[in-house]
Amino acid sequence: MRSDFDASVWPPEDARAVDVTGCYERLADAGFAYGPAFRGLRAAWRRGDELFAEVALDEATEGSAFGLHPALFDAALHAFALDDDGRGGVPFSWAGVSLHASGASALRVRLTRDADGTMALELADPAGAPVASVDSLVVRPLAAEQLSAATHDALYQVDWVPARGTRAAEVSSEPVTVSGAAELEALVQGEVPATVLATVPGTAGGVVGSVHDA
Repeated sequence: MRSDFDASVWPPEDARAVDVTGCYERLADAGFAYGPAFRGLRAAWRRGDELFAEVALDEATEGSAFGLHPALFDAALHAFALDDDGRGGVPFSWAGVSLHASGASALRVRLTRDADGTMALELADPAGAPVASVDSLVVRPLAAEQLSAATHDALYQVDWVPARGTRAAEVSSEPVTVSGAAELEALVQGEVPATVLATVPGTAGGVVGSVHDA
């Protein structure tokens, strides 16, 4: 983290408050709709070319199980929308990403942007101790119609795919119950029923362990 970022002084000296009211509504209008757990931007300030933000997880979300909770990290990026008139964008290229501490549930953030649009982030906990830093982040704009097309195309659909066997078999309409691999192997050598109920012995590993064993 940069030595000139003193996150123990908060809000930053000589920084003016930025109104974050309606930030998520503007993002939704741009095609980025965030659910309650991802609406972590609490406050923001501006000082020259620097943008500061305060973000936190909601009370129902626990951050201690993560190095850096994804929803908390994402909320740190939401402040960039304040510099972007709410248009938003998507991360394209990362460089110099470092995690300094784990388990944060709230962050103090400094965001800077170079003349070419490249961004940098510094994240600290509420006591001012470093949590993470990103030396370089390139964000690409994404129009609402592009986002809609990406989430509604044929890539995401459920369809039945016929199973292909090594031989043709007559299918019976009566269900058959088998136990063990030997009975199942014998079954497929003859008439294949439409429904097969297979009993599988449990293991000490519980349901998940039994499924893996099976």
